[in-house]
Amino acid sequence: MLPAWIMIEPPVQPAGVTLVSVHSSPNDQMLWALDSRWNVHVRTGITEEMPVGTDWEHVPGLQACQLALSTRTVWARCPNGDLARRYGVTDKNPAGDYWKKIPGHVTCVTVTSSDELWAVGPPGYLLQRLTRTFSHSHSAQSGHATSPHPEDLEDEWEVI
Repeated sequence: MLPAWIMIEPPVQPAGVTLVSVHSSPNDQMLWALDSRWNVHVRTGITEEMPVGTDWEHVPGLQACQLALSTRTVWARCPNGDLARRYGVTDKNPAGDYWKKIPGHVTCVTVTSSDELWAVGPPGYLLQRLTRTFSHSHSAQSGHATSPHPEDLEDEWEVI
């Protein structure tokens, strides 16, 4: 087949509002976009059989001037420099459930396919967000669930 562009209708918008950026995940399973009023949109219905998806959905909760997508996470930089993560994003729920802001202000952000978050913060420092993932596991000897220490749950940035 010859390479070709496929026209996809943009989200329904008020007059004068247009898409200004589009962002795809490294595995091509998520497609998000920003419009000229900093509204966030997600493409729904993306499957192996329908790789262009079926519709656009507005994602409420914040305005964003930049998005960064890993294979499973969506990050948004707000116009004031705040940073937020979208929680609950799955194949069946592409828009996710809610935004949660994280500490710090940044001027730009990117994320690797394996969820390593990098940013530039004032006054031009390169930052990397350090996170730990804990799973709820049961101890074979005690039968009790193991819990992380509270200090292990703090989100931190490392200045590089």
